[in-house]
Amino acid sequence: MEKKIVYRIFTIADYEREALYFREMHAKGWKLMKVSYSILLFVVKYTFEKCQSERVSYQLDFYPMEKSERSSYLQLFKDCGWEHITDFNSFSYFRKAHSEIESAAEFEIYNDAAGKLAMVKRILRLRMLPILLLFSALLPVFSKFVSGGSSFSWEVFLIFIIDWVLLIVFAIQISYIFWRLFQKWHELSDK
Repeated sequence: MEKKIVYRIFTIADYEREALYFREMHAKGWKLMKVSYSILLFVVKYTFEKCQSERVSYQLDFYPMEKSERSSYLQLFKDCGWEHITDFNSFSYFRKAHSEIESAAEFEIYNDAAGKLAMVKRILRLRMLPILLLFSALLPVFSKFVSGGSSFSWEVFLIFIIDWVLLIVFAIQISYIFWRLFQKWHELSDK
């Protein structure tokens, strides 16, 4: 059994691009087996296993739940022909061979705008709102640190520069994710 590990950057707003990437990998003969954190916080580790090249639809579902709900949730997808692969960061990963798909509606787990919109709302409420609150709490701490000292030291200056760069990167990432999710929300609300 041959394995391949790939490191990629996908944000929680890129779940459709991520599913498309898995479909392309499967068509090249590599099926997704596991998704996990990597040493670098912003990069995700994907483990693939060699397989026969096949057209397969991959879907991700963001649905945090209690353990007691888990078995009925997975059974629902299994009854609809979706194979559960793995879970990562409150996302469940599923796949279904195109040969098992009987209608165009079966290419996606949410084939209506209301289901897709509900998932985007869950992501915004359960992932982005806490991140935004954390970011808002960090800004006063950072500004207090900046205005706190009057004496210059290289150590404090270096920490200040590193913190400032990280804060800017964090702000850009949050802005990108919000923009993508709100764009998706707007697109689905118009349907």
